[in-house]
Amino acid sequence: MNVLTGRSGGDMTVHGQVTVNGCEIGTLMGDISAYVEQEDAFIPSLTVIEQLMFRALLRMDKSYDKQQRIQRVKDVIRELSLTKCANTMIGDERIKGISGGERKRVAFASEILTDPPLIFLDEPTSGLDSYLARNLIQVLKNMASRGRTIVTTIHQPSSEIFTMFDELLLMADGRVVFMGPTKDAMLLFRECGLQCPTNYNPADFYLDNLSIIPNQEDDYVARTQGLVDAFERSENYQNIQNYLEITKKRSLKEFLESAPAGNRR
Repeated sequence: MNVLTGRSGGDMTVHGQVTVNGCEIGTLMGDISAYVEQEDAFIPSLTVIEQLMFRALLRMDKSYDKQQRIQRVKDVIRELSLTKCANTMIGDERIKGISGGERKRVAFASEILTDPPLIFLDEPTSGLDSYLARNLIQVLKNMASRGRTIVTTIHQPSSEIFTMFDELLLMADGRVVFMGPTKDAMLLFRECGLQCPTNYNPADFYLDNLSIIPNQEDDYVARTQGLVDAFERSENYQNIQNYLEITKKRSLKEFLESAPAGNRR
């Protein structure tokens, strides 16, 4: 996720290209995307609306006047169901403030003020109970249904949350094991002789089969290689290749011009 968003940093050396719809995006990823990390960075003494206004003044394009920024903050507060806590301090371990689920939504709200078309989230449900996790994923799903592309890593999702995802990417040792509609992943595993038990969480089933078990490394290599080979023969793989062939003809200028104006800096 850090590599995709251009934040790998440190001593890490990264090779390769990051493309969006076939266009190499380079350092412009920040202009078309938002990245919600696991750790929130808030000023605890600010209220939710003050935090969002502060972000709006910093991040939104200069063409927006103060009233437009205020209206955008109000719209985001309503969209993410933060109205009840809008005037509550965010807080920390010393200052009583909003709940964990509300903090996650405020972190998300801070990043979408500029209305980016592409949103990355790093394990957004970590630290949340099942109700709050489900509620947050439903908010993301609603936003995706209105045209945004939302990419997220997820940590041990419940079966109910797992079924809410439209597309799934499974990887093992840096190789793509599956990418496509979530419902199609089970068909691929079944083709390779891996049958998910009845009433078993599909997410746990995939992780079980893509994890290395001590003293069973050879089985793991054979199993993952079989899955990779099966995926590269699949219709989903061919659809991805066809899509990339079509979209790479689109210029970067065309792609950037289609991004919401509020996120251009």
